[in-house]
Amino acid sequence: MRVLLDNMSEMLRGFITDVLSSDPQCEIVAAPPGRNTLNDKLDETHADVIILTAAGSNDESEQFRTLLTQHPATRVIVIASGGDRAVFYDLRPHVTLIKKLSRPALLSAIKQPHALAWRGA
Repeated sequence: MRVLLDNMSEMLRGFITDVLSSDPQCEIVAAPPGRNTLNDKLDETHADVIILTAAGSNDESEQFRTLLTQHPATRVIVIASGGDRAVFYDLRPHVTLIKKLSRPALLSAIKQPHALAWRGA
């Protein structure tokens, strides 16, 4: 599972890197310098999952819908600015809240995005 980390604090990046490094199926990929859009970064890295922090813009959902239309197999996990909650976006007509952001919940969201283990608990 190729995971791209984008737009987050170093502390949060460190936490997620630690979580992902504990699972041999997860590989963190980096976009080459100069790639500004998520579409460009996905084209370069072929990531399966993108994890980023919320930008707080009103058009965020539309932005992800456009991204997922062009890269339908990619999953997007947006972590709240406080780092304790996350939202999962995919091409289905809704988003799923990851209520408690923990090591098991994050790994489950990355590897099995529709698993009941991380929905709602």
